[in-house]
Amino acid sequence: MNELNRIREKNKEFIKEGMGMKSFEKQYHTYQRDNRKAEVWKDSNDNWGCRFWENKVWSKDEVYKGKSESYAECAAENYVEGIKDVR
Repeated sequence: MNELNRIREKNKEFIKEGMGMKSFEKQYHTYQRDNRKAEVWKDSNDNWGCRFWENKVWSKDEVYKGKSESYAECAAENYVEGIKDVR
């Protein structure tokens, strides 16, 4: 139970700092390699973004305001290739 409380507190910090899961509208692409997966999404403000997973557990969402779809695709590809780290 102690570990669960630690995770809950960490999630509260993420939400407070705006680092929790984002509200994306539509998923466009999925990249996957080994235990890493990245999804390319678009939000309600037409911003591109990525949702990152490791070992089937959500790691982080990033929104790329003013950037292109190809920018988000590169971020997703770099993550699954191990070039980009989101922790």
